[in-house]
Amino acid sequence: MPAGYFIHEGEVVQHHGNGEVGSMENQLAIEIKTRATAFLKEQARPLERALYEYEFENGSAEKVMEELKKYQNKDGGFGNGLEPDFRCSASSALATTIGLRHLVSIGADASNEMVQRAVRYVLETFDEERMGWEIVPKEVETAPRAIWWNYGGDWPWGNPSAEMIGLLHHYKTLVPEELLGKLTDFAVEYVCQLTASDHHEIQCIVRLMDALPESEANRIAGKVNELLVANVTTNPDKWSGYCLLPLQIVTSPDSPFADLFKDSIPANIEHLLSTQDGDGSWKPAWAWGQFEEEFQRAKMEWSGVLTLDHVRVLHAFGILGS
Repeated sequence: MPAGYFIHEGEVVQHHGNGEVGSMENQLAIEIKTRATAFLKEQARPLERALYEYEFENGSAEKVMEELKKYQNKDGGFGNGLEPDFRCSASSALATTIGLRHLVSIGADASNEMVQRAVRYVLETFDEERMGWEIVPKEVETAPRAIWWNYGGDWPWGNPSAEMIGLLHHYKTLVPEELLGKLTDFAVEYVCQLTASDHHEIQCIVRLMDALPESEANRIAGKVNELLVANVTTNPDKWSGYCLLPLQIVTSPDSPFADLFKDSIPANIEHLLSTQDGDGSWKPAWAWGQFEEEFQRAKMEWSGVLTLDHVRVLHAFGILGS
């Protein structure tokens, strides 16, 4: 067997190519973790730094909320560049899903003021005709942004409405029961009828599925599996481009989708390990195509987001320790 990483009894282990098999608790793992941690602490946004410290160094949820508040507007929605690819200050549905996702991750419950204000914004901006939310507001065009972020684009319904409904399930005590029921029925039927999707929408649908009651989640499970097989890139030759990686879906060995991509996970882990930049980060595989100066700032912010995501996954698989 050649040197590399593979899954053995649910754990990723390293084969040294000489008959030895050992865990990643070695100098390489230490160096990867040390460089990534240094980048997050020294060059990432304070928000990603606070999230890292909360998740891996017993940091406080209060510090995360302190940083997250900088992105929340008076209307309760999130904006102000929380999604680094568009810089307008106005609130958006997309940025608000990110803000609420962070609040869920630190255990903020329905009594939290930031949560209450955000959910109020979500309910007030609900578009009954589209049974969802417009992804970005008109103000997106008033500030630097990636070339694909223009108002009124042809975005699929599920991005971000599917994820938003999942978040409303998480905070269901703040949501009218009848509305949540209607949204859930619509979302489930929408997913069941899908014949194609893009990888942003399918990520939102996966987050929806994770938040749904078991009965509804089971109704869409088969379709979600089909969409994932169609959207996740399993060809290693394409992983350096802009695509949906197996480890963006299978974020831990316990993922319900682990069996779908079990043959790709070891190589995808090797890919992550081999593409860490010299400064300890992982860089985005895209560029804006305009506003080059502002993109350099966004690129650094994205590097923090991606580095934190990859550190989470590598930890979950035991590569950087438990």
